[in-house]
Amino acid sequence: MSVLSGQKKIWITGTVILIGAGIGWGWNRKSSTEKPVISAPDTQAPGGDQVSIFTLVGHTETGRRKWEVQGETADLAGQMVQLSPVKAISYGKVDIQITANRGRFHKKSKNVHLRGNVVAVTSDDSRLETEVLDWNQLRESATTKRHVKVLRVGMTANGTGAVAYPKRKWVKLFEKVTVTLRDPKGSNTVVTCDGSMEVDYARNKARFWKNVKVADARGIITSDRLDLNLNPKTHQMDRAIFSGRVRIDHGNEVAYANQVNYWQPQGYVRLIGHPKMVLTPEQEP
Repeated sequence: MSVLSGQKKIWITGTVILIGAGIGWGWNRKSSTEKPVISAPDTQAPGGDQVSIFTLVGHTETGRRKWEVQGETADLAGQMVQLSPVKAISYGKVDIQITANRGRFHKKSKNVHLRGNVVAVTSDDSRLETEVLDWNQLRESATTKRHVKVLRVGMTANGTGAVAYPKRKWVKLFEKVTVTLRDPKGSNTVVTCDGSMEVDYARNKARFWKNVKVADARGIITSDRLDLNLNPKTHQMDRAIFSGRVRIDHGNEVAYANQVNYWQPQGYVRLIGHPKMVLTPEQEP
């Protein structure tokens, strides 16, 4: 077991704080019995042209509006309602508004399929962008197999495929994840992994899998996995655990270990499992 030098502590401290501060996108939604209603369309636009705006609404047991799906044009034949363009709103502790070029609403299941310029915006200033999104009403989940972009103040995440469970406050990007954390001072930190990124907001935890790489202007940390514990009040890091073939590159210093633990409140870093540090010769200018 070895403790890193003060200089390396400072670099890892800054990197991990940025990771903890950047993660925070999630949805929240209350579940209750629904009573869907299809409202009468508006007709007769100025100039005599016919315009139809359809709104499908679900309410809670107390009569409050829970969700609604709107479309400027709609085909109401059968169980599927074809909408184009479409706007869906979910009301709760955090409201969600989703827009798309077109969509399908299944009357019986209440599932919604959205295609083309799908954008989901939450009332707490988070944004998700993709080309295809499916909302499953029974599971209360949103899924896509396409490229996903998630934006939040100070953070941008990209990945391929995603699933979100708003009620459980749980989000996962499946693979090829890149998270860019913007430092107000101008230096970005980039976290990448070939596997998935999971964020559990209810437990204040996040995890990156497979060929994890954390890089900024000061150095690089690589590992098989990265686990973050977030402070529920400050949303910053309480603890970070880099696991499996950990390597830290910092200038002419390279450190290796099976695991690196970092405790943010104490500013303490520990290398566990065959720790080793190698000093490489300085390169001539």
